[in-house]
Order: sequence, then C-alpha cells, then structure tokens
Amino acid sequence: MIRLRIDPQPLETAPCLVSVSMFTEEDVPLAGGPGRIDSLLGGEASRQIAAGRLTGALGSQALLATRGGLESGYVLFAGLGSVKKITASTIAVRTEEIVQCVLKLAARTLALPVFQPPGTRAKYERLASETVNGALRGGDDFPYDIDITVCEPDPARYNELVAVAERSAFRRAEGRELSVEIIV
Repeated sequence: MIRLRIDPQPLETAPCLVSVSMFTEEDVPLAGGPGRIDSLLGGEASRQIAAGRLTGALGSQALLATRGGLESGYVLFAGLGSVKKITASTIAVRTEEIVQCVLKLAARTLALPVFQPPGTRAKYERLASETVNGALRGGDDFPYDIDITVCEPDPARYNELVAVAERSAFRRAEGRELSVEIIV
C-alpha cells in the first residue's frame, strides 16, 4: 500500500527517513527551500557543490545525513537540470525517478515539497498534480508499504494540494492500493 500524506508543515519537520530537496542549475548557490535545508545541515550541500560533487544538472544527486538538523535522517538533494528545460510533465517524470531512487535505498518513508521552478508561469495546481502523480507512479513497483508525504506550509496553496491529492486518489485506475491522509 502507498500512504500519501499531505502535510501543512515545512519539509524540515516531516517525520520520514529521507527528505527530498529538488533544485535547478540556476538555483546554485542554493536559495529558497533548498538553501534553508542546506543551512540546517551546516552548509554541507554547498560544500558538495563547491567541490563539484553536486550540481543542479539533471541527475545530479547527493544523499546527506541530517545529524539532527531536520526531522528526517537524510536529505536527498536532487538536480533537475536547467530551469529553461523544465516543464510540468518533466517534473512528474523526474519526481517518479527520484522516488524510485529513494525506495531502492530501502527507505519506506520519504517527504518532498511541490517543486516550483523559479519564474514559472505554470499554475500551482498543475505543478502539484505532476508532483503527486509522479511520486505515486514512483512507488507503484515496490512490494512493501511506503509512506510519501508532500509538504506545503503555505495555507493558500495547501488547500489546492489537498484537492489535487483527492482527485489523484479517485482517478487512479491502476497501480497499488492507495490511502490518502490529510493532516490539518
């Protein structure tokens, strides 16, 4: 079973094994959500970037221990490539790949935010739908129960995310058993 949780708290407070922080090539140096997470880790992701081991390039990833800096045990910083090449549908595909990567590590709990590329004209509802559906597809082929938490601390956007999650659950024609938990 996949348990999809919609949480109004920020990513750094999500109780899970792995938190996912996605960023683009243009997000270096890290700012926004990834910068906040990096700061809580004492700048470890920035050190990885400075050493050339992590970039915002598509497929660039670094799994870092949080050492108590976040609620999760680890953070996966995941590059999405150039913001100029990112569309809502590429967010879905990349989210699916990232979730599969995390689950291959035998993690059963993960959390991620809705990725919003800087300067995007895409509506939040579309980005949330692609993130949620990509995450659910990423968990379809794993034989054990998993928990996927999608975080959205902005109250106005949280309600949109809840509506997206509910539609995703009711429209899901195939795949694993799914439960949706809305945290208020």
